[in-house]
Amino acid sequence: MPQRLAMLVVAVAAASLAAGAARAQEDAEPEPKDPTTLDAERIEGVGDLEFGASGAAELTQGERIIFGERLRYNQELGRLDADGGVRMQQGVDRFFGPRLRYDTLGDTGVFDQPGFLLQRDLTARGTADEVEFLGPQRYRLRNARFTTCTPGNDDWMLEAEELQLDYVAEEGRAEHPRLRFFDTTILAAPFATFPLERRRKSGLLTPYYSNSTTRGFETGMPFYWNIAPEYDATIMPLYMTKRGGMLKNEFRYLDRNFSGETRMEYLPEDKLFADRRFGLSLQHRYLSQTGFAGQIDYNRVSDDRYFVDLASQVRQSSTGNLPQDAYVTYTGTAGPVWHRTQVRLQRFQTLQDPDAQTVPPYHRLPQLNFTGTLNDIGGLVDATLPAEYVRFAHHTLVQGARTSVNPTLAAPLLAPGYFFTPRAGVRNVRYDIENPATAGFPRAPAVTVPWMSVDGGLIFEREARYFGTDLRQTLEPRLFYVYVPYRDQDQIPLFDTTLADLNFPQLFSENRFIGGDRFGDANQLTSALTTRFLESGGQEVLRATIGQRFYFEDERVPLRPGTPLRTYDTSDTLASVGGRVFRHVTADATVQYNRREERSERYTAAARYAPEPGRVLTASYRFNRGTIRQVDVSGQWPLAPGWFAVGRYNYSILDRRLVDGLAGVEYNAGCWVFRAVLQRIQAAAQVSSTAFFFQLEFNGVGQIGTTEVVGLLKRNVSGYSVTNPRDSALSPPAAQRPLPFEMIY
Repeated sequence: MPQRLAMLVVAVAAASLAAGAARAQEDAEPEPKDPTTLDAERIEGVGDLEFGASGAAELTQGERIIFGERLRYNQELGRLDADGGVRMQQGVDRFFGPRLRYDTLGDTGVFDQPGFLLQRDLTARGTADEVEFLGPQRYRLRNARFTTCTPGNDDWMLEAEELQLDYVAEEGRAEHPRLRFFDTTILAAPFATFPLERRRKSGLLTPYYSNSTTRGFETGMPFYWNIAPEYDATIMPLYMTKRGGMLKNEFRYLDRNFSGETRMEYLPEDKLFADRRFGLSLQHRYLSQTGFAGQIDYNRVSDDRYFVDLASQVRQSSTGNLPQDAYVTYTGTAGPVWHRTQVRLQRFQTLQDPDAQTVPPYHRLPQLNFTGTLNDIGGLVDATLPAEYVRFAHHTLVQGARTSVNPTLAAPLLAPGYFFTPRAGVRNVRYDIENPATAGFPRAPAVTVPWMSVDGGLIFEREARYFGTDLRQTLEPRLFYVYVPYRDQDQIPLFDTTLADLNFPQLFSENRFIGGDRFGDANQLTSALTTRFLESGGQEVLRATIGQRFYFEDERVPLRPGTPLRTYDTSDTLASVGGRVFRHVTADATVQYNRREERSERYTAAARYAPEPGRVLTASYRFNRGTIRQVDVSGQWPLAPGWFAVGRYNYSILDRRLVDGLAGVEYNAGCWVFRAVLQRIQAAAQVSSTAFFFQLEFNGVGQIGTTEVVGLLKRNVSGYSVTNPRDSALSPPAAQRPLPFEMIY
């Protein structure tokens, strides 16, 4: 090999000496330019203006590096000609081909028959007949083909007669684009525009498909409208073979102090329902630095069977009840007093199932709440004053208003090894009844109930060692005493109150009722014992709790007149144990045991095995005597390299039917992912629905099929992991391709 003859470094600090002198005369500092370095085995020059280089020639200028067998560079004009195995690196982009003609001053030029590698948000590679450089980070590719697949894998290709990429404006344009999947064209268009680097841009999105027994085959074409940086909308007309045409719209907005979204759905005429149908959801949130906050949560549908028959974006907060809720809250301080005031309007739309009728809840029109807190009075006492006014409206039941205040004093005493908190308060409730249920029923009943409680506990710790691991074990006994004298409340209406379930939080509550219409009499003591096993970093490995309530008097305040009252001395025993059983196994179990009947009233058991992302199995069993016996199993598991199975089986043993079932498969090919899911749900008491969803996703380009497949899997499969996250380092190990060589350490 010939000996390397020369290396020339040309520092380009100005376009020319004359231009530099002119700028000096204007007393302006010369704008610094990147130096130009030319390295080759042989260099020939004509003065200091033009150079020719051959033999592994390389020109470096800032972030631009150009390599070729032969280079000719004119420094004055900034013109560069390169031939023979040319490679060009420009920032994060790479080009390689036989011939390059380039203007280094204007960042323009032409690369003949290049291959390219664009290492942006996702790395894309491809070829073109010609790449034209239009300026900094602006390219025009003719007869281009590119993909995000790894070299040697051409499963899919996006082809275009002309492709323009403008990374300054963050926009792209393609003439006659075609998406080919295994040499089959699956999408084509006369032209397309698209955003670059995650920038939003108006235009058509990929088509939507699904199939179900209630709607038939369903297809739609969404259009995204980038109205402004803080506003956008998605409009999707779709057609269902069993129902007809439908329009779905979503509008989103975001500001410094508020945000929200509106979703609307309209079906002019349902073929089976023989009427128009619609759904509306409005979510608005407001938060300011002045202490004001607010929210609007409005949902409405046209009929009771809307969710049974149609897939919907309208939020369902609970079975059959759609909230129509709005509130404004102000939080502030007045000297040492912290206070919070809220004004609220709340209604519900109740969707009735003919085979499972329910009583609609009361509307709150309006509800006013105030809470004032003054802490550390005399260094000992905390005072709280909650107050409420609410008017309850109903079209069939008793209506009226309720006013209540509940001043409370507490004297908490806290230390590292113990806590002791006595509390006392008075609850005063008054009503204004508009339509008494029976003659002689009082129109303005009232009741005042004093109460007191004492909550105390100890915390013991010791060092322990189990299964070769150093742990810290705690032992935490706790006692909670409540005394509430009896007050007759049979003349008090029942607007929003029910009897609370027996659970661990309820064991340490002063009131056995949930709501503001009843305050139960009590003379009782709760005892509980908890132990925890903690690692050195404080992480909980295992915990176990057992608790029971002891009654010193029989109950006298019923939920409704005639409701059976408790006459026994002890509550059911609650016990719970859970934690990390093994390195990758967690388990939890809770039981409510009736010692009087010597039987379990309720229990749940759940376990999860999750050794790594993409490998998770969960199983649970719920038992509630006389009402619930359900088995729920779900999981995601690799079957082969790139292949994953997902599924859920939720079965009601009492009803002898499947509540929710899901089975699917997912294949991650590295640059594309296919998901297919079959779901069967119990949409109503006597109505089930089966739906098939599929999605074909091309990394860096988009997806075809049902857009909500991933959301569906996340909701139904606990611990589900997306196999193609944007950050490849977070992908499941079973979806990651092995290296082409064995790693040696």
